[in-house]
Amino acid sequence: MTDGADDLHKWRLPRGRHSLPRELVVRSQRERLLAAVVRVTASKGYEATSVADILEEAGVGRESFYELFDDKQDCMLAAHAVLVDHLEAAVKAAYDGPGPWPSRVRKSVAAMLDWFAADPAAARVTIIELAAIGAVSRERFQEDFRRFIKLLEDGRDDGEPRADRPNAAELGIGAGFAKVYEEVVRGRTAELPKLLPELTYEVLVPFVGEEAARAEQRRAAETAAAGPSSPDQN
Repeated sequence: MTDGADDLHKWRLPRGRHSLPRELVVRSQRERLLAAVVRVTASKGYEATSVADILEEAGVGRESFYELFDDKQDCMLAAHAVLVDHLEAAVKAAYDGPGPWPSRVRKSVAAMLDWFAADPAAARVTIIELAAIGAVSRERFQEDFRRFIKLLEDGRDDGEPRADRPNAAELGIGAGFAKVYEEVVRGRTAELPKLLPELTYEVLVPFVGEEAARAEQRRAAETAAAGPSSPDQN
């Protein structure tokens, strides 16, 4: 979730007195708790997950937990925010790269699918388990949805074609989310990169028209067939 987080998730503070800086201790505890709530929630579901489950997975004491978070929901929302920030950074890095706008859209869709496929637990928490929290989850989803719409709209040059409908970005991103949700629910998270051609077309067609969207869909199919390890030169 952050640089070095994987190591910190496995790290345990030494027993007894130690001279570790307070900031390092707090950072370690927070990151391990965030990682733990993702792993446990993905496995058991949000409603069945208890604070005790999170503490056992993280190796952090109850007192330390409540110094950092108000409750399980607060911890879950914090973890979700970290995941969405990381996803946005991955998508933005692909979208801000060189090349014509349709190609950058295709690469950003590929980055999104690869991100979800790389970590099924993160995908489940980001896409599914947040909804179990209740009303606050709907507000959070709308905020995140608007973030990705803004990213798509802000990255377009003045010379790029205009969409044939005012809510094209919402429709494209909404279609993408629905497809990803369906695959994650069915336990096919690892298969998400195969959706690249279909989602590339759905996002682009309102903006560039049928012919150009199909051309980019073919490029996406070549990328998907080559696999994530092959560099995309187009």
